[in-house]
Amino acid sequence: MSVGVRSVTASLVGLGVGASAGQYGPLVHLGATVGSAISRFMGQGAWVGSTGIACGVAAAISTAFTAPIAGVLFAHEVVLRHFSLRAFAPVTVSAIVGYIIAGPVLGQRPLLALSASTVGNVADYVLFIALGLASAVLAVVFMRLMLWTERRAFDLPVPSILKPALAGIPVGLCLIWLPEVTGIGIGTMHSTLEGNVFGMGDLVIILIAKLVLTAVCVGFGLATGVFTPALVIGLLFGALVGEGLAIVLESGHSGLGIFAVCGAVAVASPVIGAPLSAILIVFELTRNYELTTAAMLSVVFANLVSYRIFGRSWFDRQLLNRGVDISRGRDYLLLQTQLVEELMDSPLVTVLGSESLADVLTQMDGQTRNLAWVVDSQHVLTGTLRYEAIRLLLIDQPDAADWSVSQAAVSTSAVLFPETDLATAMQQVANQSQDWIAVVEGGQHRRFLGVISRAKIVTTYQATLDRIREEEQASA
Repeated sequence: MSVGVRSVTASLVGLGVGASAGQYGPLVHLGATVGSAISRFMGQGAWVGSTGIACGVAAAISTAFTAPIAGVLFAHEVVLRHFSLRAFAPVTVSAIVGYIIAGPVLGQRPLLALSASTVGNVADYVLFIALGLASAVLAVVFMRLMLWTERRAFDLPVPSILKPALAGIPVGLCLIWLPEVTGIGIGTMHSTLEGNVFGMGDLVIILIAKLVLTAVCVGFGLATGVFTPALVIGLLFGALVGEGLAIVLESGHSGLGIFAVCGAVAVASPVIGAPLSAILIVFELTRNYELTTAAMLSVVFANLVSYRIFGRSWFDRQLLNRGVDISRGRDYLLLQTQLVEELMDSPLVTVLGSESLADVLTQMDGQTRNLAWVVDSQHVLTGTLRYEAIRLLLIDQPDAADWSVSQAAVSTSAVLFPETDLATAMQQVANQSQDWIAVVEGGQHRRFLGVISRAKIVTTYQATLDRIREEEQASA
């Protein structure tokens, strides 16, 4: 809960000083945090936790944009990443409650209002495709610039608590000379959509300045939300394209507003990784079917290109940088939460390398496992010895009974660490022939701790798949 509150507080501080930031990302984070806290309080299984987070996210999106359908879809598209009737019902109710509070109760105005805009002619749909392709490049530039500033900020020999203050310098300069690029940017969006407020030169300057200032604010920790800045950047770019077409084609094409909105969602949707939700947001905000079809084309081609160049979204890349690869699937992510030490067993037979083969054979008689683990005086694993191998050796060489274990032991390189997650463990043992894998301490000494069976890893994986299938197919 405290993480979500800190995120919103930091965003409020950043927005209060004029940082180029978004309000919707922190609101979604807070909604997810509240949903997670409620689900933990209820404590009715893992599915309640993920559904609670999705409910909070759906309510936040629905309230922020007065777009309940987009809120429901966003929760399934980005948070849950699957559809189940059991989650659909509470998520939908949460989105509707958020919509009622935002609209009828608080009277919140829609973010965009372009109900009168229409597509000029059928040929313009080709232009919307081209706009989507160009917007994909702009979205990738925006995301890579934010990553670059994050790395530069991290490398600066300045205390972390002071780095946001460094971003305050360009924010202050922009507040004096170019206030249109500071803050959330809703006023800039409305002015752009009105037309005749900014010329092409103004749009270029504001676009570049907004791009750079947002990257600096995010990279130096003065801002957290990126969705609204991405909308503003895309809208400015779309308006710039519309202005250019008005000069070149003079008449017969779609108005500036349609290109602006298409550009907004074509840039923002690759950033947040939610193309379907972005399309629905356009429809719910504008109630304009023609505009929505135009936005669909721009969004589809923008996401196709952006995914090829950069990946699914800015947030997915941030998680990947922290070792969480969402693209691997829900089964992989769930296995990452389980560690080898949770499934580790004690070995039935552990012998010193100095013991004789005859003594080891006596210890192994009657055991269910036919494998002995050989360690030295420091309990460091040196190899393994199979019961059948000892028997065959004694048949061929009866005097080998007095041999030391270390003379007959087979070295093993297949080991796991207790802190290794099961997803990594599955990859490491995939090409191993042993039924049992040694678990040793990390570090220099590699003390022998226990064993884990391949069968137990596979069984746990199958149980994880069954749990996912049950969650996705459950109706109540």
